[in-house]
Amino acid sequence: MSINKIFKITFLLIIAAELLSFLGYYFPLVNFIVFFAILLLTAVLSLYHLEYGLWILLTELFIGSFGYLFYFETGGLKISIRLALWLIIISVWLTKTAVSWAKTKQLNAVFLKSDYFNYFFVLFIFVAWGVVNGFLNHNSLGNIFFDFNQWLYFLLVFPIFSVLDNEDCVAALKQVFLAALTWLSLKTIILFYIFSHNFGSLAMDIYLWVRTSGVGEITQVQGGFNRIFMQSQIFILIGIFFLIFVIARERQRPKQSPINRNEPEIASLSRAIARDLRFLSVARNDDKKYLITSFVLLVLFLSAILISFSRSFWLGLAVGGVFVWLAMLIKLKIKLKQFVIFNSLILLAAILSLVLALVMVFFPYPAPLGGFNPGALLSDRATGLTGEAGASSRWQLLPPLWQEIKQAPIMGQGFGATVTYLTSDPRVLAASPSGVYTTYAFEWGWLDVWLKLSIFGLLAYLILFAKIIFTGLKINTALSLSLAGGLIILVAVNIFSPYVNHPLGIGYLLIAAAMVDSCAKFQDPVY
Repeated sequence: MSINKIFKITFLLIIAAELLSFLGYYFPLVNFIVFFAILLLTAVLSLYHLEYGLWILLTELFIGSFGYLFYFETGGLKISIRLALWLIIISVWLTKTAVSWAKTKQLNAVFLKSDYFNYFFVLFIFVAWGVVNGFLNHNSLGNIFFDFNQWLYFLLVFPIFSVLDNEDCVAALKQVFLAALTWLSLKTIILFYIFSHNFGSLAMDIYLWVRTSGVGEITQVQGGFNRIFMQSQIFILIGIFFLIFVIARERQRPKQSPINRNEPEIASLSRAIARDLRFLSVARNDDKKYLITSFVLLVLFLSAILISFSRSFWLGLAVGGVFVWLAMLIKLKIKLKQFVIFNSLILLAAILSLVLALVMVFFPYPAPLGGFNPGALLSDRATGLTGEAGASSRWQLLPPLWQEIKQAPIMGQGFGATVTYLTSDPRVLAASPSGVYTTYAFEWGWLDVWLKLSIFGLLAYLILFAKIIFTGLKINTALSLSLAGGLIILVAVNIFSPYVNHPLGIGYLLIAAAMVDSCAKFQDPVY
């Protein structure tokens, strides 16, 4: 299957799935049928080619936030499509591995031979310690289970490394990723348009579907302005820097391109550029077409991140921007003129993304809701770190959380450890007017890891990140730099929002590790 075809098929199937999910909100039978149809299709395709099933699983991860785009509910038990797909991929991989072992008497597990196995293994030891320590501290059994089960997503390290050991699969996944981000950005903008205009009862139905499916949050900020936040938008943020690094790589001086010394420099450079462009699913007829396509996608992605009104994402955007500048100057060694032109394009993309958001919110049909000041909104959101309910609740959590960490700073308190604090979150106040709230899930991502896995578990996790990042920098290709930049962004965002203990962050970490590992193996690693 061609690269362009993978993008188109993925994009169309995502739209179909979203429409069926919305239809399933009205008619539960549709949700039921599609849920099991997807599982059956995934199982059959995975048995035929494991990567096909993995593409379905990862596509859901990229667009699904909490994984309930489809679900099966019975007797109070609600099974998400994400959990079901995870079970299928793990089961198929185990089956294929067992069959291979029976035939060859050799364990065919790419991950066990990778440079990252020891780093992951040490982290897994501390994850296991988190479970044991949870019992030793007499934490609630239910809290231990629901706190720990997200970390089971790490088991996908085996099928992901197995599939992405193939160069063609790396190229295919990049198209799946790009298709998912394109749709996710368009979806963000479409929802932003709907909830800034008078769509009557349709808006309420869409709101309830978004909340039921867990794909995001729609929150009124000021007047008729609603922020469209989806946890999966973290991938859009990472995708922005994928685009930026590929564009930067294109403008790189020829002598900095990876060259195969066994062939003429011109031929090697031409091949490198051609393969770089496969990442964007763009057939490069000329530079102008390539740059325009990349630029449009960049505007689209930036607009979605702006509309999210997530301060954590904006922080990640700033950190990623600094990383790009350093990488371009130090690793890619771009000339000053190219550096200025490149950053001018990025600035123009940022301005156009803001214009796109304003056009959506002020479009005259149907009647816009209005009642807000765009400039004041951006200023208040960027500087108001304590006034807004969500931000205020996050800061109210910090002192009690830190006190719990100090009670066992070395060994931690294990999974299921809780913190009780006073919050001003409207959702908590609706259930408990006193505002007193006890939870085992915390916004401060790295502090959560410290409390649950111990200081050594936190260090093991950070060292794993550092290992992948430094390897990506050493390889110094468009893809490896993009992957490294994505991990740096994830580290920054996780300070305020929990991602590295969630399938979204864990999934990206596994993909980055497997792809960087593959890049290091390629004979001519131009990706």
